[in-house]
Amino acid sequence: MSSKILMPALSPTMTDGIINQWLVKVGDTVKAGDIIAEIETDKATMEVEAVDEGKITHLLEDTVNKQIPVNSVIAIIDGDESESIENKKKIENTSEDKKDEEIEKSKQFLDVKISQNSKSQNSDDRLKASPLVKKIAKENNLDLSKFNGTGPDGRIIKRDIDSNNIAEEIQNTPFNGDISMPSSMRKVIAKRTLEAKQQIPHFYLTVESNVDKLINLRKKINENNSVKVSFNDLIVKAISLAMKKNPDTNVYWQNDKIYKLNDIDVSVAVAIDEGLITPIIKNADSKGLNIISGEIKELAKLAKTNSLTPEQYTGGSITVSNLGMFGISEFAAIISPPQSSILAIGKIIKKPIVVDDEVVVGNTLKSTLSADHRVLDGAVAGKLLKDFNDIIEDPFEIWIKSSDMEIL
Repeated sequence: MSSKILMPALSPTMTDGIINQWLVKVGDTVKAGDIIAEIETDKATMEVEAVDEGKITHLLEDTVNKQIPVNSVIAIIDGDESESIENKKKIENTSEDKKDEEIEKSKQFLDVKISQNSKSQNSDDRLKASPLVKKIAKENNLDLSKFNGTGPDGRIIKRDIDSNNIAEEIQNTPFNGDISMPSSMRKVIAKRTLEAKQQIPHFYLTVESNVDKLINLRKKINENNSVKVSFNDLIVKAISLAMKKNPDTNVYWQNDKIYKLNDIDVSVAVAIDEGLITPIIKNADSKGLNIISGEIKELAKLAKTNSLTPEQYTGGSITVSNLGMFGISEFAAIISPPQSSILAIGKIIKKPIVVDDEVVVGNTLKSTLSADHRVLDGAVAGKLLKDFNDIIEDPFEIWIKSSDMEIL
């Protein structure tokens, strides 16, 4: 009896993946647990294991740089000659082309009627193309006059503007620069950030904090501690403590329902060559600064080598995105679904401030909270940001609630 190996769903948000390389070939014998392929997802590169023992009889071919939907058959163990692996995308495209043809056939009479009644039309109006093709052309800034139509009455349908034709048309367009194909991760980032901005009603709150005491705390810790703690470590601990005081902010919206989380897991934005990934410090409110610092360093190292597991980057209560090291004084970040908030941290700036009615030189930090108005109202999000501000301005709580800190 044959056994089929499917493209796995390695995270709740994964819809497709790319086979980076096969580690077996047709004819090889495998047993359950053997690694047969490397799969590139939107977040990392993962290994796929054989589910049964037997002989590899079928492998999905021509998979280079192709998105393969989850649950599609990619290999068969002990298959017979009558079995085959169909290219699902090709089938889908063919069905779309047939749908185009059926729609266009039904509209032929209407097109002729419109042509007879129109005295003057521009070239775009006279160009025959299906609605789907016109949509694709608009999104890709394509000149449809450069394509030959193979649909009814010479109409341009989807198969006429496949990726090769589009690439050729773009190549023939005057352009002073380079064109490259985005990576799988970049495509997912583009899709999800667009969806987040379109579907999540963002609102933004900014606070400016006096962080003189936070700087002094970090200095004392690092003078007496084997682990060198960063400002980002302190920020992660501070926002987790603020969220613990505001449990109504530890929520997210999905499928018209509000989900309230029990654990406070803080995601940390890590920049990698192909984009951005947000590994998670789980139960950050109950962990000490040494542990938080060590976990952030280790997760960042795994992220840069595409070695994170889905459990290490999926979920989270809130994300911290820190661009202060790049000299950015203030910015607003895009929420990462399904989370309902993200905290953007800027650069520490030394400037005149008023303390006890006197002007002194102080170190200030601007933090901007982006919040999802579907689940967080201004007062609720504002209270979270106020408590965060109070904690980093008087950071004794950060130290006292880190059990791995020595007495200072």
